[in-house]
Amino acid sequence: MSSGYTKPSLGLIKRIGYAASVVTVGLWAVLLWFNPYFNGLDRISFLITFIMLVLPAVLFSMGLVLSRSLILLISFIWSFPYSMYMLLTPSIFKLFGVTCFIYLLCFVLFRVNKIKY
Repeated sequence: MSSGYTKPSLGLIKRIGYAASVVTVGLWAVLLWFNPYFNGLDRISFLITFIMLVLPAVLFSMGLVLSRSLILLISFIWSFPYSMYMLLTPSIFKLFGVTCFIYLLCFVLFRVNKIKY
């Protein structure tokens, strides 16, 4: 008997993950150049946001290409603290938290589909 649950395809999961990575990098660009809440980032803030938001997004995309769920998990854990901080802001930058949760969702769906670590 069927439970009625259909696993999402790997292609769909990857497309969702790639979209989250692209949105993260796009939001980071907005944070750097169009943020109305302060005049601009100094060199340290630029480096911290790059390390905590962009690098995990790039690593996440690499994990999708290689179909390695461990890389997806590492990306989620790496970006989680800064994404949760951004989730508490009163602006569009809340979407960093959403993309982080999409990282977690993709990891879980990879494991549901029995994708190797």
